[in-house]
Amino acid sequence: MKDFFALNKPFKKYLPVYMIMLSIMLLLGTSYALLRSSHQGENSYVMNVGLLEVTFVDSQTSALTLENAKPVTDKEGEKETKELFFTVKNTGNVIAKYNVYIEETSTSPEFKTVIRFISNKNDTGYIDPKTLSEDKYIDQGSYLDVGEIATYKVKAWISETADATYMNQTFTARIVVDSIQPLDTSGANEPVLLDNMIPVYYEATSDTEGVWKKADSTNTNSTYKWHDYTNFMWANAVTVKESGTKSRSEYLSSNVGTIISMEDITTMWVWIPRYKYTIWSGNNGTSEEQLINVVFEHGIDKTGTVTCVDNILTSSSSSSSQTCTDATNGSIVNGTSTYTHPAFTFGDTELTGFWYAKFEMSTDQDSTCVTSQSNTNCNVTGQNIYIKPDQTSLRYINLSNIFVNIRNMELFNNIHGFTQNSSATTSSSQTGEIANDTNNYDIHMQKNMEWGAATYLAYSEYGKYGNSLYTGTNKRVYKNNWFASNTYKTGYSGYTYNASYSTTDTTVYNDLTDLGNGQGYRGAGASTTGTIYGIYDMNGGGAEMVMGNMVDTSGNFYYNTSFDGFSTSPLEKYYDKYSYNSSSYYGQNSVTRGKLGDATKEMTKQFAKNDATWEGGTRYMVFYTTNYYWLYFYRGGYAYNNDTRYGISDSASYNGNSTYNDLSRPVISCFNN
Repeated sequence: MKDFFALNKPFKKYLPVYMIMLSIMLLLGTSYALLRSSHQGENSYVMNVGLLEVTFVDSQTSALTLENAKPVTDKEGEKETKELFFTVKNTGNVIAKYNVYIEETSTSPEFKTVIRFISNKNDTGYIDPKTLSEDKYIDQGSYLDVGEIATYKVKAWISETADATYMNQTFTARIVVDSIQPLDTSGANEPVLLDNMIPVYYEATSDTEGVWKKADSTNTNSTYKWHDYTNFMWANAVTVKESGTKSRSEYLSSNVGTIISMEDITTMWVWIPRYKYTIWSGNNGTSEEQLINVVFEHGIDKTGTVTCVDNILTSSSSSSSQTCTDATNGSIVNGTSTYTHPAFTFGDTELTGFWYAKFEMSTDQDSTCVTSQSNTNCNVTGQNIYIKPDQTSLRYINLSNIFVNIRNMELFNNIHGFTQNSSATTSSSQTGEIANDTNNYDIHMQKNMEWGAATYLAYSEYGKYGNSLYTGTNKRVYKNNWFASNTYKTGYSGYTYNASYSTTDTTVYNDLTDLGNGQGYRGAGASTTGTIYGIYDMNGGGAEMVMGNMVDTSGNFYYNTSFDGFSTSPLEKYYDKYSYNSSSYYGQNSVTRGKLGDATKEMTKQFAKNDATWEGGTRYMVFYTTNYYWLYFYRGGYAYNNDTRYGISDSASYNGNSTYNDLSRPVISCFNN
């Protein structure tokens, strides 16, 4: 087989028609197996990381050859019928992480600026074309289970921008499949970094002080490790000011290990990777506190046996909100049936994961909303949303204004650097729609199901409940108990799960003092991992409102403008639906309107108002037809209530009004992964 280009027509400046043979071949011609057995760290040592075997599906496609090719447009190139078709199989005995990319072997001239290509993994469709010089990767940071096979198809063509420089020249390249020793062996999907986000890790300088530093986004250098879910290191990322002690562009282009000043940080996020879990209480009964079996899924695979669909009922005594079936077992079998967590479906889009705000939301600390807290000063749109520790949280704001302010984080020229392709994206609405919104992500107010996904992960082997540093009830997320004069602060810990409110018997989020005796870290014990890398304020702090709506008698989003501020319904993708019921606060028929995955009915130990949840908190779901209209959920208790309101499985109903007590936090769903 010839691996060269032949040019046999003259070049005309006004009409660049010149013929080239394009050939992309695998190293060794038919298959290429690479085993990389080095582990980066202070000491290099050999590890068996699994053998990746690359095989052509058809011996006739062991190279991609386009004879007498000429420069074409992308539209013409995408129509090319010839494609390179190969598979990658993990024949080892452990999960394998790997990259697939095109490596040019021709040297003069370099063709990488004029070679365009598209790729298709597992027949999910070809992605947008790109130039080899812009991005050589066909696939990056993917995982394969033992015995798992991934298929790839590649098409390539010569860009219409190619000029006479490439006449009578030769282009050769090879496909490289590069096995990487993963620092994170959990199998969790790689986090999706938006272009303004910086991956970070924490470096302690003492038990109570430390700095956040830029991590290695490829997670291959152990010195700058980004995430390791097996060891309770969930991936963290931050956004920064456009101009601070350093500019945003300086931070984004800086070397790994660069300190990211807390003064410059505007938001902090934690990645929740896609997973399925084993259902332990799927038949509307009660259950005892236990470790939740979680298995990370790859890409957007949906491997759970259970499927649930909304079955919204409108009777005053409705006792269910969904119908669930098990494709393998027929009906749900506790301890056997598995369910891909529904939070990883946003509207009609399947997600590889989502970013969850690390702390409860706050706003500009020198604003009148903070210096003189009141409904007048806070219950407005136009609030800048921050996600940081040790901030007075944003409260005195109703549900609709929280919803709009969080959606506004996406608007053009926002303070965080979230990008929009159009300068016309300057307004949002109560529906959640943003005019001219063309980006590939969605920032929205947390939904009840997203709270549930974070809660279940906290109760898994990858969360605090699985962290051996903690024993007994210390495995529960510690309460943020900071409260004074109707004020709450973010990122504090009372170093027990049911701590009484205080401004003295409390400590900061990064207090890594080990209390011993199974109590673990004073400050980090208030996170979902029991380390500094988890999510904070899910127990205590303010009462966190979530977008879960107990619909009206027609099954539509129910709002009451005088309380929640809504004058129209949000799009359905922005809230979870629950059936109407007005007959009971906390009876079985009321609580069982919860859904699988939302950390309500599955985490109920008894049908009672108090001491009802796994941690001993409150569980009631009521829908009043008069007076206060308790249409929504709030979660996680709050610092001010010492006796009954605590625990990440705590839930109650609320009307969405603006008070000193209630707040929320944002979530980012990333698309086109």
